[in-house]
Amino acid sequence: MVGVRFFNTFCFFVLWGVGVSEVRHLTGRVLRRQIEVLDRISREEKVDRSAALRKVLDVGLREYLKMKAVENYRRGRISIGKAAEDAGVSIAEFYDVLGFEGVPIKVDVAAVKEALKEDFGAEAS
Repeated sequence: MVGVRFFNTFCFFVLWGVGVSEVRHLTGRVLRRQIEVLDRISREEKVDRSAALRKVLDVGLREYLKMKAVENYRRGRISIGKAAEDAGVSIAEFYDVLGFEGVPIKVDVAAVKEALKEDFGAEAS
């Protein structure tokens, strides 16, 4: 049986990329419930606990980055292009994210008019 100390301090590896040199050791405290869920995922995915943790962490990080990008875009702090970049997705994918989150897409009318003028001449006004 795994001791209480293990539940208080859980050591795990984070893998970014494919090379062994990319693996870093990270120590953190997690709840017993989180370890139980992680063990269930490990069994379901037929991988060891570290691999399951990396997978869950990757999913969580992607979702966190999307969430922060949506919030920054919603507040007008960043453009849609920057938000997509921060979220790690294409602009087209970020449009989908915004739609799913119910965030209206902001259109710079002056920029659209200027682009139309450049593309189609003065009659675009």
